Amino acid sequence: MKINLRMSRKLLLQIHQDLARPHPFAFERVGFLACKVAETKPLGVTVFPYQYLQVEDEDYLNDVGVGAMMGPAAIRKALQFAYKSDVAMFHAHIHDHYGPPWFSDIDLRETNNFVPDFWHVRPTFPHGALILSRDSLSGLCWMPGRQKPLRISGFNIVGFPMTFIRQ
Repeated sequence: MKINLRMSRKLLLQIHQDLARPHPFAFERVGFLACKVAETKPLGVTVFPYQYLQVEDEDYLNDVGVGAMMGPAAIRKALQFAYKSDVAMFHAHIHDHYGPPWFSDIDLRETNNFVPDFWHVRPTFPHGALILSRDSLSGLCWMPGRQKPLRISGFNIVGFPMTFIRQ
């Protein structure tokens, strides 16, 4: 199965701006992307992020073992948004370097713990996680009925300049 993600450059810049803001105690920030999804032929899916949801300062837990730890309120708010808005949800955070980013062991463990929770409110949608770098991004997508996530195979950033990232 081929999974592509297509978003506007304006939205990508908004995400970068939010993730770059300092936090009182967390070393980094995280957020969520509300997404629409379309099946593509043959056997593919395109994910269209359209709205960024920042995690509020008070919804982080003070955990020095990780860059940022969301508390239950952050996940509950994202679940409520997915339920009310009929959307797929993708978690996002940044690794502050150039080049293709990838998930750390902690990233993989934590996303495996909470991303499937979105199936409780939107069981027919894929949900996932994105890692941004200064000039690239990577992602994983959990498809309904599959235990393990799939790597997002391509990203299309729409706007000037248009950017294609293939994995």
